[in-house]
Amino acid sequence: MRKISLAIIGPHQAGKSTFIRKLDPSAVRMDYEKGTLSTTVGFDYGIIFWDATKNELYPKESIENLDPFNEIWKVTLTGTPGQIAFSYVRKALVKGKDGVIMIVDSTQPVQLVYALGQYQEAREVLPPGFPFLVLANKQDLPDAKPPDVIKGLLGMEAEVIPISALRGDGVQEAFIHFLKTVRADIMSRSIQSYAEAKVKA
Repeated sequence: MRKISLAIIGPHQAGKSTFIRKLDPSAVRMDYEKGTLSTTVGFDYGIIFWDATKNELYPKESIENLDPFNEIWKVTLTGTPGQIAFSYVRKALVKGKDGVIMIVDSTQPVQLVYALGQYQEAREVLPPGFPFLVLANKQDLPDAKPPDVIKGLLGMEAEVIPISALRGDGVQEAFIHFLKTVRADIMSRSIQSYAEAKVKA
C-alpha cells in the first residue's frame, strides 16, 4: 500500500483540529481546555484511506473492505499548534512530509500575518514546487472573506480553496483535489529518481 503523509498547519483557532476530525472522526488529539477556550497543545493525528481508482475516501475502520486491485493510499494527517512559540515544532514537522495544508480563518484577516509567517517557515525547509494548499475556513460565516481576497492578502502563489470545516462544506472535495496534486508530485519524483539512478548505473 502506498502512503501519503501531510502536515496541517495554520494560525491559532483557525480550525485545524476540526478539519482533521471531519476527515477522521477518531483522530487522536491533545488539548488544553479552560472554560470555553480549547486549543491544541500537542499534535492532532488522523488516518484516512484514499482509493485513487474510485477517487473516494474511506475511514481506517474500512480497510478490510477496500478493493486490493485498486490504487489505495494510506493518508496520515499531522497537525500542530498555531502559536508562534511552536515555530520549531512546525519546521520539524513539515520536513519529510509529502504535502502541507494550511488552514486559515476567513473571518480574521489579521490572522493572515501569522499564516504568512508559517508559510515562510515552511518554505525555509521545503524544496521549490512542494505541494502546498491553503484552505480558507469558516466560509459559512457571514463575515468570511472570499478566497480571492485571502489569496491577495497572503500574497503567495499557493492555491486557496474555500471550506467550512465545522459543517464539512468542501472539505472532502478540497482534500481529494490536493491528494491528486501530491500523488502527481510523488510519481514525478519517483520517475526522476529512477532516471538519475539509471544514469549513474
